[in-house]
Amino acid sequence: MLQDMWNDLSMRIFLGHLAAYVIGTLICAAVNLWLTPGTLWFPWVLMGWGIAVATHALALLLRKTRRRERIFIDKCARSFTVHLFAYVAVVLLLFLVNLTVTPKAWWIFWVALGWGAGLIPHAWSAFFRHRPAANHEAKSSAEARPRKRLLRRRRAKPS
Repeated sequence: MLQDMWNDLSMRIFLGHLAAYVIGTLICAAVNLWLTPGTLWFPWVLMGWGIAVATHALALLLRKTRRRERIFIDKCARSFTVHLFAYVAVVLLLFLVNLTVTPKAWWIFWVALGWGAGLIPHAWSAFFRHRPAANHEAKSSAEARPRKRLLRRRRAKPS
C-alpha cells in the first residue's frame, strides 16, 4: 500500500505539499517565538496554509475515490466542490481575522460577496449548463470514422 502511494505522482505531490506545510509552519513558529514572543502571528500562517493543504487533500480524495456519485466522476462537479470548500474555509478564516483584528470595520462581507459572485457562474457551469456526455461524444466520433472511410471508398470506386 505504501509503495502504491509513492508510485502515484499526484499523491507524491500532495505528500510534498504536506511536508512543506509541516516544515514551513514549524520554522515560522520558531522564528515567531524567538523574535517576537509577545505577538503570535504563526497561527495565521498555520491556518491559511492549512486551508490550502486541506483543499489539496479534498481534490485528491475526490479524484481518487471509487464512488459512482456525480460529484466524484464529473470533473466539473468535482472542481466546483473544491472551489466551494476553499471559499467557505477562506471566508471563515477571514471572518475570524476580521473579528479579532478589526472588529469595528466589517470588510469580510466584501470578500464573501466578491468571491461568492464568482462561485455562482461556476455552480451554474458545473450543474445546470447542458453539456454533452463524454461517452456519447466518444461513441459518436468512433462511429463516424468508419462511415467516413466507407464514403471515401465509395467515392473512390469507379462505377
